[in-house]
Amino acid sequence: MPNASQQVENLQQRNQIQQSEPFLDTNVPALYQGESSDIGPQSVVQIKPRRTWIEAYGDEQYFYTDNMFLAGQNRQGADVLVSTVQAALAPTPFDFHGGQLAPRVGYQQQWFNYDLARSDTALVYNFNNGMFQNVQLDSFDFNVSTVFGDVSWQRQNWLFSVGTDYRTLLDSGAYHEFYHEYVPRWSVVRDFPLSPTKDISIGYEGDYRFTDTWNPPMGYGGNYNDRTDQGVFVVGNWRLCQYAILQPFYRFEYSHYTALHRDDFLHSMGLTIYFPVTKNVALRGFVGYDDLNTDGLFAQDYEKLDAGGGLNLFVRF
Repeated sequence: MPNASQQVENLQQRNQIQQSEPFLDTNVPALYQGESSDIGPQSVVQIKPRRTWIEAYGDEQYFYTDNMFLAGQNRQGADVLVSTVQAALAPTPFDFHGGQLAPRVGYQQQWFNYDLARSDTALVYNFNNGMFQNVQLDSFDFNVSTVFGDVSWQRQNWLFSVGTDYRTLLDSGAYHEFYHEYVPRWSVVRDFPLSPTKDISIGYEGDYRFTDTWNPPMGYGGNYNDRTDQGVFVVGNWRLCQYAILQPFYRFEYSHYTALHRDDFLHSMGLTIYFPVTKNVALRGFVGYDDLNTDGLFAQDYEKLDAGGGLNLFVRF
């Protein structure tokens, strides 16, 4: 799958932006991190604190993209289904130096499936026989396995996080690995409550990606995708009513590739609307636009528009 690792990264970033602390003990999502930290969940009967240790998460996203290969020209549209399951050891945050410390370690599995509603083909070059041929778009299905660990410390409206991921990409045919990466990462987020129904979050995210790519370009090693990413974002949250939250966002990322001469500038923006069904289940609709500019020899400038919906389940016990 061309640019598969970039597609995974783009989706991870969009999900992180969309998923501020998703649910309170009511059916209404938290407007910002720690919204109820001062008063806690309210109840007529006193709630007895109960520590949880495990969090589990499942998500289905189905959307249309107008550029599945992240190409500069001859863009290929397709419908995409991304399925995610995740489980983590994540004890309830505990007091630490005037704030709340939250460690977490877990595993995530994702499946990327293309062109479920249609039977389109794309003209591709076969490196095995040196010929061009038409193939079904679902030939580019792949899956992603990620082992992750992180720790977050929150104090008032500040949230600091450090963590690491080990991610492997495999094709969905013979399950051959074609890419893996080790990613130390760090972030800081500041929330600005504007009113009881509006909030803005501003954040910074950084990482370094140690990569290994199967079949790299001639003259380059498998680590030619090694790079550092530096991103800043702003996210708005507007509670339209008890069961709907509107969330516009903008993100800018600068990537510097350390094994070759390449610098990328990625602008991402979008709009999400949430509809909580229960305290653990939510529906959402979203639209997102990406614009990448690069000076890399093995990459192209591209624009991409995604639009669709999702359903997620989030539980702690």
